[in-house]
Amino acid sequence: MKEKLVIFNGLYGENNYSSLLEFVHAEPLESRSKMYNWEIKEHLHTDLVQLFVIESGNGILVSEKKESIISGPSIVFIPINTLHGFIFQDNVKGEVITFSDYFLENNFKQNQKIVFELNHLQCFNFERNNTHFEQIKILKEMIIKELNEENIEKRTFINSLFQTLFLAIFRVNQIQKTSMEETDNKTLKYFQIFQKSIKQDYSEMKTISQYAKEIGITTMHLNRVCKIVIGKSPLQILHELVVAEAKKYLLNTSYSISEISYFLNFNDPAYFTRLFKKNVGVSPSDFRKT
Repeated sequence: MKEKLVIFNGLYGENNYSSLLEFVHAEPLESRSKMYNWEIKEHLHTDLVQLFVIESGNGILVSEKKESIISGPSIVFIPINTLHGFIFQDNVKGEVITFSDYFLENNFKQNQKIVFELNHLQCFNFERNNTHFEQIKILKEMIIKELNEENIEKRTFINSLFQTLFLAIFRVNQIQKTSMEETDNKTLKYFQIFQKSIKQDYSEMKTISQYAKEIGITTMHLNRVCKIVIGKSPLQILHELVVAEAKKYLLNTSYSISEISYFLNFNDPAYFTRLFKKNVGVSPSDFRKT
């Protein structure tokens, strides 16, 4: 039976949202979480956007039954109609700012690109770049202070702070995307070097650590590269190449299994036979008969 969606017409656990177009609300993250024993079950808001600013502590973000570990300093942005829930540890510190979708749209009428970039659930971790987080934290604190006071042109000032806050988040988003693209390019380059190297030198039967050293990365890094690009380990790729060469010998020559194993730099024909059978499903002699 399909589970019923939990929708709140207001903040979590409430259904008294007045649909104010300029609705903005802020509260300590731990205050509402503690009310529900630190577990916010999966739900969605049809008109409200939320920004979780996690300064410290840990938790789990749940969205469409998928779980992601989150830890401070980090930011979680949740647009409207997005299933989300949290399981926090009781050491979590931060704030959650909730505002109407209209408020976000209205603040960026002249720059829809920012709204478009923030139209899906996103997590930003600042463990390696605390400078950006401190900037966002200051803006967050200024917004909360302004919400709690009655100052001249309060709404104008809040709008200005929000625009600056989301521009800062937008910048972080662009930096992370660029960094990921650079990482992807490097990953593909490393894989191509490894692939070219094993095709040239497979008969030497180098170890994976030797290949990695030649490329200029660690064995663990090379393993990660191959897994990302092709979903296989470097050793699997190397073995598949050796087996492909063995098939050529078996189908096109009359060399014995032992001779072929020596040509491919195997000192032990029995090990070569086991490797071939593991990859092909039949022994070299049975493969030759097919």
